[in-house]
Amino acid sequence: MTVTLDDVASLLHLSITGAFHTFDAIDVEEVIDFLVELLEVSRKGAKDETEQCRGAYVRLAWLRDNYHIKCDVRQWTVAACAYLLHLVGCTLFANKSATHINVAFLNAFRDLNQT
Repeated sequence: MTVTLDDVASLLHLSITGAFHTFDAIDVEEVIDFLVELLEVSRKGAKDETEQCRGAYVRLAWLRDNYHIKCDVRQWTVAACAYLLHLVGCTLFANKSATHINVAFLNAFRDLNQT
């Protein structure tokens, strides 16, 4: 037995047509601001990462490293944002690169209590 899209529509009352949610495209300056504010990385570190990824992306390895650093210094809220960005970027909104994550998803975790 398998769950079908019709089951999702019937049981959860979620639309199965169209986009469930779309993230607005953001430019590199906004990406740097998100990374500095929400992941508490240095502005230079955020700029270097976006330049290496050539756009509004970060590497999974870079994100994992920052997650471990934030856990080591017990910054749990920041670590949670990094973890959730990694989780969402690898599962729900994965792309073909399998190595980069679009930082636009990070804005969804601005308020973890609401999320």
